[in-house]
Amino acid sequence: MTPAPSRRPPLLFLLATAFLFSIGLTLVFPVLPFIVTQYVPDVTRQASVIGWLSATYALLTFLSAPVMGALSDAYGRRPVLILSLLGSAIGYVLFGIGGSLGLLFLGRAIDGLTAGGISALYGFLADVTPEEDRGRVFGQVGAVFGAGFIIGPAIGGALSHLSLAAPMFAAAAICALNMLWGAFILPESLAPERRQRHFDAAHLNPVTGLRAALAYPAARRLITVSVLFLLPFTMMQTILALVGRDVMHWNAAQMGTVFMIVGVCDIIAQGGLLPLLLNRLGERGVARLGLSLGALGTLGLAVLPLLPSPALLYAAVILMAIGEGIFTASLGALLSTAAPADAQGRVQGGAQSFGSLAQVAGPLLAGPLYARTAAPGTFGASAALILVALGVLTTQRQEPRGEPQTA
Repeated sequence: MTPAPSRRPPLLFLLATAFLFSIGLTLVFPVLPFIVTQYVPDVTRQASVIGWLSATYALLTFLSAPVMGALSDAYGRRPVLILSLLGSAIGYVLFGIGGSLGLLFLGRAIDGLTAGGISALYGFLADVTPEEDRGRVFGQVGAVFGAGFIIGPAIGGALSHLSLAAPMFAAAAICALNMLWGAFILPESLAPERRQRHFDAAHLNPVTGLRAALAYPAARRLITVSVLFLLPFTMMQTILALVGRDVMHWNAAQMGTVFMIVGVCDIIAQGGLLPLLLNRLGERGVARLGLSLGALGTLGLAVLPLLPSPALLYAAVILMAIGEGIFTASLGALLSTAAPADAQGRVQGGAQSFGSLAQVAGPLLAGPLYARTAAPGTFGASAALILVALGVLTTQRQEPRGEPQTA
């Protein structure tokens, strides 16, 4: 009778920690152009620097995830999670203090390295959750993680009304409080006798998860579609504040309102629209609709310099946000039908790894592309990628679960 109540506080802690890990990438988006301007006066270089700052966090998270997971296998989940929260708090504080471009990169790098602790979080969940409940609990964490990725810019934008550094200091304070909470209430989930006594290089290799996801043809095509959509969406998040500054001449607080609308629309799309759309269109139809709305939104942003209008900007980002929300939700269901039951974890985890790589590539592409072609070229290319994704999904046959292919 006692295990259930004791698991509830850790689950709440883990959900809060997952949210903090996920907002780390996107929290700075609304204020980043205005912070970088203080250190990079050359307008043509600002977009590239912003891209590298965003990519640094995503790349180090991708690389550190297997290392943090292996550390948690050897030393326990609890110390790795607490260390991760401490590192995130330090990274936020350094970025908020600023003072030089090097310190900004250092803050992002520390935060990215310790955000790899998400792998320890999933390990904790697997330790304490009965097998029959893991799908539900992992789904809750995945939903919170996805929500944080969308809501992060909204939080950053709202706090930017106070100052450009306020979002970072607020996130640091929340990480520190969550770390103290975990230090006092979080039990260790991995018994000493179940821990690894040595490190295996294979477990430190982030490519392992990628190979697992590509073993099934149907999953391979769905992951291709996902990356082709996530790239433009990440590009949009990276440079949207630049577009607002350069085209609409808005400040960080005004762009914060735009990002807040993105977060609200994503919540409405997944919480309200999605069930209705699934009943009418099914998962595949909803995914196609999401891609179509995303393409329309990016095309709207492409023509914004020709028709600079707040209404057009809001309409474009709303279409993109709703499209992303319903597409991402339906993709998880489609992936679950693309591989057998005993490969669900490998395929879903591999898909997340490819998503992380897209979050690395998106900012690196967005910065130089925007510097050379501004909004029309950047968002025109984004729309083309989404249309290719729509074509791949539309022409893909619904195949039964099958055996992996070894190409």
